Amino acid sequence: MMKTNGKRGRPKGTGIDDSDRIARLAELLRLHPDLKPTTAIRVMGFSDPSAIRRLRDKFKLVSRPSASAYAAAPQLVARAPETSHPDLAARHVR
Repeated sequence: MMKTNGKRGRPKGTGIDDSDRIARLAELLRLHPDLKPTTAIRVMGFSDPSAIRRLRDKFKLVSRPSASAYAAAPQLVARAPETSHPDLAARHVR
């Protein structure tokens, strides 16, 4: 008899649809920009640490800027400091 091993570690995701809670959280943070996400979640009435962590992590994923936003932003070019010695200028280039 062959034994199949299960996946290791914690399962990914809970399957809970938090889209309405995330939308309320985003609106609350838009109205009160001085609040941090965890504090805003507590203001919404959540006190369970697991629920707070789940909502905070999902909000971070939703609110993270996409790659297209980075592509649209102007690229910053690092320039070497203007020095008279070429070895010193080469050290400052990253």
